[in-house]
Amino acid sequence: MPISTQISLIPETDVTLRPTMGHHAHAAFLAILRESDPEHAETLHAQSAQKPFTVSPLVAKATQRAKQLHIRAGTDCKLRYTFLDDSLFTAFGRAFLKVQLPAIRIGSATFQVKQLVSHATESQDWSGNTTYADLVQSAKTDTNIHLKFHSPTTFRTLTPRGQKSYNHTQVDPIRCYQSWINKWNTFAPLQIDRDELLNFVTEHARVSRSDTHTQALNFGRNTEIGWVGTCTFHFQQESLLRENLLRAANCLADFAFYCGTGYKTTMGMGQTKRK
Repeated sequence: MPISTQISLIPETDVTLRPTMGHHAHAAFLAILRESDPEHAETLHAQSAQKPFTVSPLVAKATQRAKQLHIRAGTDCKLRYTFLDDSLFTAFGRAFLKVQLPAIRIGSATFQVKQLVSHATESQDWSGNTTYADLVQSAKTDTNIHLKFHSPTTFRTLTPRGQKSYNHTQVDPIRCYQSWINKWNTFAPLQIDRDELLNFVTEHARVSRSDTHTQALNFGRNTEIGWVGTCTFHFQQESLLRENLLRAANCLADFAFYCGTGYKTTMGMGQTKRK
């Protein structure tokens, strides 16, 4: 089942970090998993296909000076991990069943965990859980789908000769749905016909509103550029005649909360939420 966990944590001392910490949060995730289930961690790390988790950047009130983030000791910080299968969440969660909650190391800084929440509350709107069956059953037939991309989102695109790749930094309904359905069909027990759904999106979906801008993330050895902001996908009225496919399109937009969108979702990119 899809699960989103929000971890509240505080730094033990004043810390200085790079503005982009998604790859450090990724390393922290694997370190926690390695402590509770080394075999699972090794298998996951070696897996080259679709990954059953996403990672957010660290969210914290910080002061930026000289391209560095300065966070004071005791500052409330948040980190989000999502899971697309139960076994991974179970393996990860074992580390938090101890009397002493594990510390999380992000870069050179150590944070103490205060709380891990995996259900939605008024104050924890980035956490939650559902089942694949419930996502299907609760899917609506809305013709306007409003989305917010909270962290830089992009797709990799090959040059015409296929020699190099570059970041595609404009909202594209087709690429978004390709990303979501690939994750869905990898981990959900209920499959959606990929070709039929993508043909439906190609024929009926348009970007009717977009308020986005590009933002760069520095990963140390390389910089990735993506878009952040809001947009609306509008499905033309004729789409109502294909109610089953319109429901599938709505279902996948809901699923984006758990699976993220596009490239490097396991390193902080593509954090997506339906509005």
